[in-house]
Amino acid sequence: MMKKYIITISREFGCNAREIGRSLASKLGVPFYDKQLVDLAALKANINVEIIKESDEIMNKQNRLFSEFVYGSSNSFYSEKAIAAQASVIREIADKKETCIMFGRCADYILREYPNVINFFFYAPLEKRIEHIAKTYNLTEKNAEKMIKRIDNQRHNYYEYVTGKSRGDRSGKHVMFDVDVYGLEGSVNLICEAVNIMFAEND
Repeated sequence: MMKKYIITISREFGCNAREIGRSLASKLGVPFYDKQLVDLAALKANINVEIIKESDEIMNKQNRLFSEFVYGSSNSFYSEKAIAAQASVIREIADKKETCIMFGRCADYILREYPNVINFFFYAPLEKRIEHIAKTYNLTEKNAEKMIKRIDNQRHNYYEYVTGKSRGDRSGKHVMFDVDVYGLEGSVNLICEAVNIMFAEND
């Protein structure tokens, strides 16, 4: 028998973490909160995510990426109101009587005092991440590497601003692993095993 729990996922950009998260949610039959967290927090803070788009040589060639990676790239999201809205949305979801998965958005830190949370951090070799991003978004390897470094830097700066900690620190993380070693299915199975160990209850 399993009690209600929350899985948070943090990651390096380009290691296929979102697909792993979605596959995990499908296997467990639980909600997967990703961009919904952005939209709900933006709504609370009166931020229009559609107009916060930085001018960038790579992003201009790939307009479809704007909405995916805008969070944390604009000063609008660094306001106290926006940060408070994000935390409020995450806690409201966490307080529901359902198991769920939260993807990014400093959820591991925001829920640090919740006893029923398990925090994962995914990483992969840079060359593998470059290969994945180049293929996924039809970029050259050079532009894929630029994009990875840019977005990783944005996310690191935002996480550090909100939490005062480094995104990849062991502190606050329960499981950190190289997803390239395990692949998609193996990563999902590894997470399920960790969840079973941490949250399984005897009948």
